[in-house]
Amino acid sequence: MSCMCHFSGAHVTLTDRPVALPVLRKNIECNGVQNVEALELNWGQKNLDQFSHPYDVIIGADIVYVEETFEDLLLTIEQLSDDRTIVVLSCHIRYERDLRFLELLRKRFAVQLLHQNRDVKVFTARKL
Repeated sequence: MSCMCHFSGAHVTLTDRPVALPVLRKNIECNGVQNVEALELNWGQKNLDQFSHPYDVIIGADIVYVEETFEDLLLTIEQLSDDRTIVVLSCHIRYERDLRFLELLRKRFAVQLLHQNRDVKVFTARKL
């Protein structure tokens, strides 16, 4: 997805935990993508000065799986967005807890189902 966005002309910032950054950077290199940032991001961190937010679009794929991280994830999305930001989340709805994340998201964002294929759902969200 990030390569597609980049090759469509978007400025792309990829994020992951510190342990995964070397693999992420290697994937960027192997795909021949240049001018893409790969930055460390721990959900819930307070200092986001390294990020050029608010972002126009935030994309998250299969990031909803550990219930203990839901509040930190929502806080991070809120900090990196404004009311014009489009948040796109792809979620494999496996358990009841995944539905609880969507309930929390709906308290802070206007959420719409964009696409559904079996248990995978794609949502768009905008800050309320």
